Amino acid sequence: MAAPPPVIALPWYARGNYSALLKLFSDPDKLPATYDGWLKRAELTEKQFKKAGFGVAKIWIRPRPFAAWCKERNVSPGQAARLTFANEAARHPRAQP
Repeated sequence: MAAPPPVIALPWYARGNYSALLKLFSDPDKLPATYDGWLKRAELTEKQFKKAGFGVAKIWIRPRPFAAWCKERNVSPGQAARLTFANEAARHPRAQP
């Protein structure tokens, strides 16, 4: 039996949280200004990873839990924190806030 494909964790956002998250993030300029723009880019990224043979774990980032996670670790809520949060949640799915 073949080994399962490696899994890539992607930060994922709900439409209703997107504007609050942009206000929270320290680098909102790295993301599209609209949810629809972000979703189009995120779905393309997901498709590219799957085409390359990776599994994809969509990790939901919500404003309050992510802000608390960043505060606990004394990290800026930017891209590096989003990716670290997503990777930690993918490794420990039941621990995701």
